[in-house]
Amino acid sequence: MALMKTRRIEQIATFTGVIAAAAFLAGCRVSDVKEATITAPDVRNEACLKIVSQAIAAIHIPSRPNPPEVVSVNFNTGEIVIRYDSMQIGTKNIEYAIAQAGFAAGPFPANEEAASKLPSECRAAPKD
Repeated sequence: MALMKTRRIEQIATFTGVIAAAAFLAGCRVSDVKEATITAPDVRNEACLKIVSQAIAAIHIPSRPNPPEVVSVNFNTGEIVIRYDSMQIGTKNIEYAIAQAGFAAGPFPANEEAASKLPSECRAAPKD
């Protein structure tokens, strides 16, 4: 009788371990692809967009899938929709990279040195 109880306890423990392992593995995510709309009003044409695309590509982790990419852009409003893996980078990283490329983005002002080196069609209009 004691031997049967011991075997039953071992079976329950094994089953519980298998269930716990399955639950743990099911909860581990490797990627979480999202889209974010970034406001960068000085991105007015394809030349500016190319610079932005290069800037966001530079923050990608090469050994990981899903590099950030521009999905769509509205040059009239300066809204850029970017697809990215939130397990690798966040929207603030994207906005900061765009700002470092010379364009104000979200809460980040444009890097003045980078902005001064932009093609003339991408430079911000002087403020009064």
